[in-house]
Amino acid sequence: MVLRLFVPPGEGEHQIVPKRPDPLGANATLQYAVVSSTAAAAGYATFAARYKRRVTPNKKVSGTALFIRSSGRLGLWAIGVAAAANAYYHKGFTAIVVSQVVKDPAPPKLYEKTEQYTVEDGCLAGAAAGLVAFLPTLFMRRPTVSWWTRMMGMSNIGACAGVLASHAYLQYTGERQKAMEELERQRRRRMLEFHHIFWDKMLMQQFDPLIQGYIRHNGIFRAYNLPSEVFDAPEKFGIFSAPAADTSTATDPAAPENAAYYIPAPDWTQHLQAMNMDSIQAEIDDCMREKHALLREAEFVAYHLSQKQYAYVHSAHPNEDDKQTRIRELQLLAIAYNRIRANADEADRRIFAGEHWLRQKAAWESQAPREAWLAAHPSIADADAESHDPSLSIAELKKLEEQFKHEVGVFESRVRSQAQEDVERREKWIKDLEDARTMLRAVDCISWELEKRVPKREVGQRAEEKVDARNVGAGTGEELAKADEQPPPDIGDNDEG
Repeated sequence: MVLRLFVPPGEGEHQIVPKRPDPLGANATLQYAVVSSTAAAAGYATFAARYKRRVTPNKKVSGTALFIRSSGRLGLWAIGVAAAANAYYHKGFTAIVVSQVVKDPAPPKLYEKTEQYTVEDGCLAGAAAGLVAFLPTLFMRRPTVSWWTRMMGMSNIGACAGVLASHAYLQYTGERQKAMEELERQRRRRMLEFHHIFWDKMLMQQFDPLIQGYIRHNGIFRAYNLPSEVFDAPEKFGIFSAPAADTSTATDPAAPENAAYYIPAPDWTQHLQAMNMDSIQAEIDDCMREKHALLREAEFVAYHLSQKQYAYVHSAHPNEDDKQTRIRELQLLAIAYNRIRANADEADRRIFAGEHWLRQKAAWESQAPREAWLAAHPSIADADAESHDPSLSIAELKKLEEQFKHEVGVFESRVRSQAQEDVERREKWIKDLEDARTMLRAVDCISWELEKRVPKREVGQRAEEKVDARNVGAGTGEELAKADEQPPPDIGDNDEG
């Protein structure tokens, strides 16, 4: 009996309906209904025991019987209200949102099997235990509580005890802590979707006023609950803030900034230890869906572009304005295609990085040999990797070396400077100078390792030849890009104007 009960429609197909971690169950509504009705019944029974003359003046009902009766009645009401609210929520909100992205969302399921025990297993086991405990009461003489109320009440109490016991057991084993961390990440990421939904007025008009108020509350008044990544890179999540007043010194090593010039590098061992495999796997799944959607969209844009190109070539334009409008349409579609494909490539890069991390995490925990750590690449075998000519990589490292040498010179001049603003920030310049020298030593070590793979007399020649060949290819690519994005000379120089 390893089940997830009442799986919502479209689960895992959209950020608004994330797949909850298995130990916590697929739907929290059942747990809320069971626990809240039992707690309310316990409170009512306690109140009735203290004020028995006012609650049951004409009947003698024990506290236990009153608790069971209250639990049965409140449990029925709680389950009915929870089921109605759950159906209304998914039909009036999540189903509409998911249908914007997924053509045929997954239907709801009554249950679904899992590979590990869940809180809902404890709920079922507790309800079954309560039902078994109810059976002997059928032989009671003159019971003060009807049989169906006893059955519902004892089953509800048992289910509540099973839910609480399951949470306690999972807390003891540590599974609940990991699941709660993943759930909190999902909640924060989900809050971001409310922001996008609120500003999509065409989508907002499909919801009734109650759902609109719910979206407004989560999208505006709970914006503090956004994931931390949004504040670091808001453009990545579709949130665009006002540009800075002056960004000309953003890449200048002599710019007076409070933070260190170089981004601190993490310790890889500590990074592996702190890595959450479930979270990374969830990010990989999101990137996979994003990549497939972007590639499909790129194919559609390319198809639509080819249609317009055919129509442009085989049509007579009534005037110059119409002709220039058609040219701009072709240009903007080409730009859109390039950007969509670039986003798909970025998603593919993140998928590769996530799978690489998971592979090394698993290899590190299992003390696997070196082969398990190596990055898998289908186009390079072990023998090819050993004989590969890394001249292009060496050329890139040479560029980095020149950059770091220049930055070392800049920081050294800043440290020696007697200007007041430089004296006040000398400690920072010294730290940045040490970081720059460390970067220079690191790039020198990597270059030396790679240059040993190529005969010394051929290093410079091969690097220059491959860089020249790449520049020729890049020039061709630039010409193609310009052919797509360069505006007609009589209109202007803005490629997106």
